[in-house]
Amino acid sequence: MKNLVIIEEIGDLTVSASIANWSLLDILNKRFNDLDVLTLDNISDKYVHKLNGCNFYLHKKDNLSNIQILISKRFKIIQTIFQILIGNNFEHYNRIKNIRKFLNINNHKYNNIILLSGGMGFTPHQAISRISFKKETKVIGVYHDPYPSSTYPEPYKGGNKYLEYFKKRNLQKTLNKLSLIIFPSQKLHDWYKRDYKIIDTKVFIIPHSVKFNKINKSTNNKKPIVNFKITHTGSLLEPRNPKTFLEVFDGFKKLRANLEFYGPIHKNIYEDIKTFKSDEILIVNKRIPYTSTLDIQRDASFLLLIESGAEFSPFLPTKFVDYINSGKPIIVLSPKKSEVSRLLGVDYPFIATLNDKIRISTIFENIYNPLMIEKALKIINCLKDYFSEDYINTQYSKFLNLK
Repeated sequence: MKNLVIIEEIGDLTVSASIANWSLLDILNKRFNDLDVLTLDNISDKYVHKLNGCNFYLHKKDNLSNIQILISKRFKIIQTIFQILIGNNFEHYNRIKNIRKFLNINNHKYNNIILLSGGMGFTPHQAISRISFKKETKVIGVYHDPYPSSTYPEPYKGGNKYLEYFKKRNLQKTLNKLSLIIFPSQKLHDWYKRDYKIIDTKVFIIPHSVKFNKINKSTNNKKPIVNFKITHTGSLLEPRNPKTFLEVFDGFKKLRANLEFYGPIHKNIYEDIKTFKSDEILIVNKRIPYTSTLDIQRDASFLLLIESGAEFSPFLPTKFVDYINSGKPIIVLSPKKSEVSRLLGVDYPFIATLNDKIRISTIFENIYNPLMIEKALKIINCLKDYFSEDYINTQYSKFLNLK
């Protein structure tokens, strides 16, 4: 049985979608006897060598022709019209052509073809809309995010739904053709159905696989934690502004706790929160290597997850999977209608919406309460199996007919 994974991009393993894609590829590589990978040529050799038995086929990331470069520089109106009517800019259009060229020659070799995307273009998914496959070939599309930008929920929504009409049409053609459709969250599946026609019997909900969740052995000899730390790792996009949380924390002098942020922060947020820096509040506004963030999480008393203040959030943050695997209690700032809220349930004690001062105050009042901590850890530990490699392995094995 020969199998193919087409990945939009896994060259930057600081990006959450790339981390999830690479982790899933690692799991699939253990299950398949014969696995081919088609991806962009910016992939690092050190990661390629980790996957023994995988055959890598690469196509260009920087792929603009001379005429396309000329049009981009001097005839932007032509570029804009092309992008509207085709549904892709030159770069993604060329990627789609490269993938189709590979599939037209090779697709008959494969029993299973799995499409992974980072969310910015879904080029692997769009590419298969014009390919004829063998009847017995299963084509599986994994969807990490909404697409295109005009279909995102507030406050992330961007783009113009009329100008992106053909982008949506391209993706609908793919959805019609897929054998199976995988979403990492139930809420994302629900959200997609607002914009696309989807046959629910094709749909599986399988969470992100995050394989890089092992704590480095070098950290095991560290001394026990002395100071109580609430730690956030990862980027803070503009909709994830922790200013309210900081204001409430700053007013709780009796907490005897430190609050730490590690990761790049949107410039507008940084302007809002930089004045809170103190002996108790550490803000490290720079990108931290992924493996280092896992070590930082190990030293936390509580981990902090921040989502937007929107009414609805369909996303399953890869960071949430890491947090669950860490076994630490988590303070969660998330909409009531979100995948994180759905998974934690109504009884989780340390959850509030982004700007709910009263509820955030209640969380701080309870962070030393052993009964509340025990309750939180019980819920978190129940989710560990759902996010485990064994569970994800089992789910993919079921529909790929693996033993």
